[in-house]
Amino acid sequence: MTELITEHTGSKKTVNITVHKNHIVSGDKQYATVNRNTASLENLIAAVHKNNPLIPETIIRLMATEFKIVMVQKLNSGEGFNCFDLGILYLTSKGSIESENPSAEDVPAFGVAFTPSKTARYSVSGIEIDSLTKADTLPAIGSFKDLSTNKSGLEITEGGGMQICGQRLKIAGDTEQTGIFFAPVQEDGSIDADETKWHRVSKVFRNFPKDLSFFLPDELTAGSKWFVVLRSCSTWGTRTSNSLKTAVSENPITIISALNDSN
Repeated sequence: MTELITEHTGSKKTVNITVHKNHIVSGDKQYATVNRNTASLENLIAAVHKNNPLIPETIIRLMATEFKIVMVQKLNSGEGFNCFDLGILYLTSKGSIESENPSAEDVPAFGVAFTPSKTARYSVSGIEIDSLTKADTLPAIGSFKDLSTNKSGLEITEGGGMQICGQRLKIAGDTEQTGIFFAPVQEDGSIDADETKWHRVSKVFRNFPKDLSFFLPDELTAGSKWFVVLRSCSTWGTRTSNSLKTAVSENPITIISALNDSN
């Protein structure tokens, strides 16, 4: 979950901010993102009609459609244009060119960029922060499924496959410190912190943010109990940092014999 840092102010001219830890650089640096609330074209048409009730919505919608057609035509012809004095919409080419003697085929694909005008920048200068929340970037383990029986729960068949469902589960980083681990349960029910006794999964066949699927290590025998530990490096786009994020299952799983499944 996200952690609420400040309460809502109730003001109308506000935005909500989420603070994220920057895992790519060293130290305690963080960055903020604005929780976007996007008005649809129909919202804009309704707002224009409210400000100008003598203009029918059908006429406003028609003119909006005509403006869109002309704007797309300008982009298709390689032109940028002033977008209602709010800024310039223009073509751009992103990416690097590897060749020392490039040809047209070496140029990266075209995209569209926008440079806001002074009017647009000034319009947001008076906005206040309504609420500030801190994002949770740690993996969140939700549930387990025994792929041998297709049953969800805390019992997993020996030597079979297992699925973990949750949030932010994808394992990033190619080191022995990252991956899916099974840690023994001590007599008092707590996790054994001695990592030399942990077993790392070597056969992962689904590695996604909401789904990890893999085969159990051979060391997990029937009757034993294990906590599931996830360790992943932080990522930003295509970059991967060395900082580790760790999550431990709230409850341990129990390994059951494959013979029990047939009963």
